[in-house]
Amino acid sequence: MPRGLSKVAAAEWRSIVPELKLLGVLTRVDGKALAAYCHCFARWFEAEKELEKLGIIVEEPILGGPINDREIVGYKYKRNPAVSISNDALRLMRAYLVEFGMTPSSRTRIRIEKPDEAEDPAEKFFAVTSSSPPSKRVQ
Repeated sequence: MPRGLSKVAAAEWRSIVPELKLLGVLTRVDGKALAAYCHCFARWFEAEKELEKLGIIVEEPILGGPINDREIVGYKYKRNPAVSISNDALRLMRAYLVEFGMTPSSRTRIRIEKPDEAEDPAEKFFAVTSSSPPSKRVQ
């Protein structure tokens, strides 16, 4: 796990790494992409906490009067900015989840090719060893 992940991102890292290992899709070079996913997860999580606290609609005061003596003259309602933050984070999370084969449809398309541990007969046949007689050149 890379340094600098928030508590929420680190918890997601610890949660998802075992699953990715089971699927056989995780290698050491995937760390940065996985960290980016975990960062998006943490951003989504924080945005959702904010939405739970304030709701999807927030009140914004309308100020009126002279610049030096402004006062609230009313309110307007608008979408909580956390809605956009949550939605953006979800889109990015989904893209990373697809890359790692963590969605139902992406799992059907993923192919993991593991190195064949059995000796390749062609490699054995074409291998030149020190005990092999030198080949004769055809002229």
